Amino acid sequence: MSLVKGDVGEVSQQWAQKLRGNAPRYSALEVYGGRSFQDASYAAKVLDAKLFVVSAGLGLIDALEQIPAYACTVSENAPDSISSRILARYRKADWWDALQRSSPYAVSFLVAAGSDDVPILASLPESYMEMVVAEVMGLPIDRFARLRLFTRTPRSRIPEGLRNYVMPYDDRLDGPDSDIRGTRSDFAARALRHFAGLQTCGTATEDAAAVDAALAGWRMPKIQNRIRRDDSELLNLMRQHWDSAEGKSSKLLRLFRDDLGVACEQGRFATLARQVRGERS
Repeated sequence: MSLVKGDVGEVSQQWAQKLRGNAPRYSALEVYGGRSFQDASYAAKVLDAKLFVVSAGLGLIDALEQIPAYACTVSENAPDSISSRILARYRKADWWDALQRSSPYAVSFLVAAGSDDVPILASLPESYMEMVVAEVMGLPIDRFARLRLFTRTPRSRIPEGLRNYVMPYDDRLDGPDSDIRGTRSDFAARALRHFAGLQTCGTATEDAAAVDAALAGWRMPKIQNRIRRDDSELLNLMRQHWDSAEGKSSKLLRLFRDDLGVACEQGRFATLARQVRGERS
């Protein structure tokens, strides 16, 4: 990442300048193609709702926006992590605040929420919850009451004022009765997709009760003792099963864990999967 190190404000201004210098070439719908985005897109279609994307490199953007190609993440150990360019303490929330003010593509949560009396459904993995929570907490009371949150973030790490708006999805989404099993990274989007199918539109308490009722007969997944493998073994297994997983990382990880009984952390798995994908391109 070719940015001069500095404080979060300086780095965000440099980044925004680079964004302005890169002509938009793709719609966000073309850029974001992972399972989470597909499930969120499906939910938006079912509900005839407008879709926005929380992007660590662009801010909150309209999914129909034309955007440039970019590489930026808030994950601290990733090659394109913005954390490596920031001097002093790094906080995801600080980066988001600076990005929202400097990015030429960003819109505020307030603008995205609109003024219509319709639900605001937010699918937020834990790292993204940490990043945007301050802006979400700042929404006016009339919009705040319309918020429904889908996340796997532990309740203890969610601000008290938001907890009543978190829909009560849990690991039953990955149990034997679920047809939308997946990985932890796409849990929030899968929960959103399921909620869209319920067609509920009540208070937060009523919507949570509808989720509880829908999951009432579902069982938790069985706990498995998975075998650990070194990187070379995992790479060989990936090459063997790549075609059967249709080249989809989420499907391959599910196969590793459920069918092969192999243990692998998501970050490590993603790095190795990128290597195999590169070999096949």
